[in-house]
Amino acid sequence: MKKLEGSRWKVRLAARVLLLLGLVNIASSVSKPFHRRLHVIESVLPKGWPNLATAGSIIVGVLLVVLSFAVARRNHLAHLITEILLVISAAFDILKGLYYAPAIAALGLAIFLFVIRKEFYAKPVRKVFTRAAIIFGQFALMSFTIGLILLFAPDRLFNGEVSLVHMTQTVLRSLIGLSGPAYFVSHKEQDVFDYAMAGLGLLTVISPLLALLQPSPPKPHMSEEDESALRELLLEFGERDSVGYFALREDKSIIWSSTRKSAITYRVVGGCALSSGDPIGNPDSWPQVMHDFMELCQRNGWTPGAVGCSEEAGEIWVRETNMVALEIGDEAVVNVNEYELENPRYRNVRQSVRRILKQDYTTQVYKTAAMTPEMRAELTRDSKKWRDGATERGFMMGLGRIAEVNEPDLVIVTASKDGELRGILQYVPWGEKALSLDLMRRAPHADSGINELMIDATINYARENGIEQVSLNFATFRSAFERGAQLGAGPIIKSWRSILLFLSRWVQMESLYRFNSKFRPEWIPRYIIFRKNSDLPKIGLATLRAEAFIGSRTIETKKTTTLN
Repeated sequence: MKKLEGSRWKVRLAARVLLLLGLVNIASSVSKPFHRRLHVIESVLPKGWPNLATAGSIIVGVLLVVLSFAVARRNHLAHLITEILLVISAAFDILKGLYYAPAIAALGLAIFLFVIRKEFYAKPVRKVFTRAAIIFGQFALMSFTIGLILLFAPDRLFNGEVSLVHMTQTVLRSLIGLSGPAYFVSHKEQDVFDYAMAGLGLLTVISPLLALLQPSPPKPHMSEEDESALRELLLEFGERDSVGYFALREDKSIIWSSTRKSAITYRVVGGCALSSGDPIGNPDSWPQVMHDFMELCQRNGWTPGAVGCSEEAGEIWVRETNMVALEIGDEAVVNVNEYELENPRYRNVRQSVRRILKQDYTTQVYKTAAMTPEMRAELTRDSKKWRDGATERGFMMGLGRIAEVNEPDLVIVTASKDGELRGILQYVPWGEKALSLDLMRRAPHADSGINELMIDATINYARENGIEQVSLNFATFRSAFERGAQLGAGPIIKSWRSILLFLSRWVQMESLYRFNSKFRPEWIPRYIIFRKNSDLPKIGLATLRAEAFIGSRTIETKKTTTLN
């Protein structure tokens, strides 16, 4: 890890110089060179070469800007492409107007990148080449088709006779910034066509390049041996973190410390390696596995992030890896001994429970070890039916499966009316004396208050079975909702609360906070850990994708195809 940290400045310097060179290429291409420079070039080369070099320089400049970010991630393929483009850039700088300084800088950077070539070890997997080829073919076909449409539509604007061959040549040349052999009569139409096709040409090149340079997620890998060892750690240290059991999700990979006393499970999304919750195992060995995780990310060009970790783990992340911590919300933990439905503090819960009990709802609590195959099949069938094709969400606090036979310690709470199943809660073990909510699902026609009824039944079950704590949903930015609604709140926190209320129309935030607060829980802060501020938007977007708030996914399991 120290060796990687020590060489980081070289890669960072190369990436920043590369970004600057790309911008200089673009800027110098839109400015006109001295006439005497063009005269010197055209005395040696054909007249059209400066224009060709100028068009090529713009494309190369844009590509260098794009590549600078991949170079910063130590991408091996980006390093190779950059070396080639820097030599081409230097040639274009000379051909377009004898720009010696940018040409020398490009060649100097190419030499520097060659000297530090061993620093670029993050190699893409093979499937990205296929993906990039498909994207290039799609964009090339789309751009060519649009170009022909633009030429065929206003055919009356052309001078003389224009053949299909000439039109095809015109479209292909326009994609690289050149014009002819067909021309519009109107200069305005010609300019619109040239700019549109040049833009499409850039998209045709940049889009597959971005796909090619994007770090591809590996297939989730957790062997049976890994899972068995992870379960042993959860038995010994599982009480430390309420979301520890969700490390057993089957869309996660695992990295162990050298002593195998601790582990981090993670998932790669959009080039970000996201771990959720705290590392599993002995806290004394957390620093080692954290360093190993960071080194793994650096070798593969991934952006590291830890989502939803506790304050204890957050402090170790910051101290050991120089990461940055940001509070993102609170977990609602109900202390069973403090909960009393008849207490005036729980008036809202009591009203909901009594109202729905009058409608003849009943509840049942099961351990999955005691469930029959028929009961499991019913839960799976109804849960899938209620979801009605909607994307399954969950990453930090979601196991991704329901009532599995090889998960004997799950707790299932159901609510029924007239013998018909109307609601399901599933809890995973949190150590020996606590439960953590995994799944909350209800039938579309279920009556309001069914969730309160099932949680009340859970707490009563917990009290009877020596369970001391029940973890409910995670409330994102809970403190902002609470403080922003208080008397005397400042304008900044009020504005932030207003933004969150607006976003809550699409992502449940405020409603979850209000629901959880009915049970008067203890609010446990959770943090997101990231390397630098510029990584935060990328990690935030990757987290939304992992939780399936953006896009959709299917969890492929090796044990069963049943999804909750």
